[in-house]
This record gives sequence, structure tokens and C-alpha cells, in this order.
Amino acid sequence: MSKAPAAAGDTLVKTAHDPAVLVRARDLTVDFKVPVRGALRPARLRAVSGVDLDIRRGEILGVVGESGCGKSTTGRAVLQLIRPSAGSVTFDGIELTTQRGGRLRSMRRRMQMIFQDPYASLNPRMSIGELIEEPLLVHSGGSAGERRARALETMDKVGISRQWHGRYPHELSGGQRQRVGIARALVSNPEFIVADEPVSALDVSIQAQIVNLLESLQEDLGLTMMFIAHDLAVVRHLCDRIAVMYLGTVVEVADCESLYTWPRHPYTQALLSAVPIPDPDVEREREQRILTGDVPSPLNPPTGCRFRTRCWKAQDVCAVTPPVLADAGAGHQVACHFPDGPGPGVPADPGIPADPVNPAKPGTEASANP
Repeated sequence: MSKAPAAAGDTLVKTAHDPAVLVRARDLTVDFKVPVRGALRPARLRAVSGVDLDIRRGEILGVVGESGCGKSTTGRAVLQLIRPSAGSVTFDGIELTTQRGGRLRSMRRRMQMIFQDPYASLNPRMSIGELIEEPLLVHSGGSAGERRARALETMDKVGISRQWHGRYPHELSGGQRQRVGIARALVSNPEFIVADEPVSALDVSIQAQIVNLLESLQEDLGLTMMFIAHDLAVVRHLCDRIAVMYLGTVVEVADCESLYTWPRHPYTQALLSAVPIPDPDVEREREQRILTGDVPSPLNPPTGCRFRTRCWKAQDVCAVTPPVLADAGAGHQVACHFPDGPGPGVPADPGIPADPVNPAKPGTEASANP
């Protein structure tokens, strides 16, 4: 089955943009309606609130934060799998939030997603070959022979035996299923991939294989990637820059080494200090930031700065004025009224190994799942 060509009115319009930036989100907001017992109208839950992100061509942007902070929702909203309630998302200069029907479908080939759960993301009634070929059937058409050849070529890239082409998902292990999910995302030659915690459901040995596979594919294919994860050690190994999220907002963005060496935002400092160091002497001597209280409900977030109820630096202004994500120098962007500056006095590198997924190097045990 071949895909019908787009109508003349479906032509996509590209606006002037920075060619170095492939994906740009501005004031991205996602609301959900939540039923409330005894109320006539549902409550509004703001899962993502005014997120600004730039993802440069060829880079891997890591997105980290506690469970429920809006990481996955942000990734899905960027791809328009969840429609944003407000804000703008542009891909290569094309505004995505205004696209519908065939125009949005034509963009899908260039943007793909690797889902978190390798068990739930594959249709058990379809063979591995059918699963990998399905994006080609939807977006590219071509003959059955051409689709099969492309699927087999992609299977080779991700380390899947061609003998699995006729097998079904229940016959594969978790790591093998995740490789199928990666192959399905890559088969249409996308430029941008959102990897939504692709290793969190796998055991440690398989995690290392998948992370190294993603790194190799990114280098070989020149992919741009948004990598969502809990494991801070994996993020440091794989990513070029990191965005830290808290309760639906981005609180800090920086290149990997700068953020791990001199975190400026109090939440980032606390997040990194939660990572254990496999050296008891260093672990005893380093400063730890232990947050008190629970994460506030997104149904009723604090006024002003959303982190202020757990922040040791909070002052009156924090309850009144929400901080904006602003340039703090040295490649850092921080949303804080009282950020730390670079240099002495800021907690040093919390000891997360530079190459945590390589078992030949020390410190492979360090990871965090806040």
C-alpha cells in the first residue's frame, strides 16, 4: 500500500530559524483534566508549565528529574503525540502545533520515539518483521520486497539476527524487544528521536548494551536525540547537554561536564548529591543536600518558585515571583533567584564516574533513581 501524496494545500511552510537548532520549544504547556469527586467540573493538572528547550542538530539532550516531573510528557508533546495546551514547537523551522492530518503525518517520518516499556510497545499479534516494516508502510510505501530489505538492513544495524524476522515478541527477551523498538524507530531514517527512559525496564547488563548501541547509532547516523532518564550516570555517559526538570518546569540547562562539576540550582545540587559514591572515604566527607518534604501536587503547585517549599535558600521573593530560565554564564541557564556561581564554594563533582556503563572502569555502581 502506497501513501497518497499530500495535497497542494498541505504544503509545509518553513520559517526563518537558527539552522544549528533542529527542535525548539517555547513556553510549552500541557494540561490534563482530572475528575474530582463531588465536583461538577474536572480540575486542571498542569503537567508541563512553560518549558523552553533548544535541541541542536547532532546532539543528545538529556532530560532528568524526579518521577512525575513531566519529562515523558514533554517528550511526547514535542512529537505532538500529546497536543500541547499552549506554546510553540518548531522542527527545522516548521511549526508543529498548527499541523493536522497529512501535514503532521508527513513530519512523523522525520521524528520517531523509543518507548520505555519494551513489552507494552510491541503488538504481540505482529511478527518482528511486520513491526519493523510498519513505519515504512505508513510513511514510505514501496513494494513488500523493498520494505523487507530495509527492515533486514535495520535489524543488522541494531544487532538483531535476521532469523528473528518471523518471530513474535513473546519469543524475545527484554533487551531483544528493546532492540526491536529501536529498529522500528530507525527504519524510516528519522532525524530526531525521543528516547523515553529506554533502559529503565532492563537489567544492568542489558542497560549497558542498549546505551552503547544508542551512542554508536547516534554517531554513525548523525541523529539528534532527546534522552529521558532517571539514571544520572547513564545520562552523563551518553548526553552532550542536560536539562533538569522539577514539577513541570525546567530549572537548569547546561553542558554535561559543567552541570556535574558546578550545579547552580539548589534542586540540581540535591539531585546529584543523592548519587552514592563507591568510595566510603569520599562519601563520608562530601556535602550532601537532603531535601525535606514531598514533591507538591501539580494540581496545586506552590506560588512563585515551585521548588521553594523544599529549598534551603528560599526567601520572600521566591513565593511571589516565578524565576525565569536565564543565562548564568559558562553555558548555564538557571531558573533561580539565588543561583550559585561557578568556582570555589559550590559543591564539587559529586563523584559520578565519567564512563559508568563501561565495566572495565571503576565506579560502575554509581547510579540514581530519585
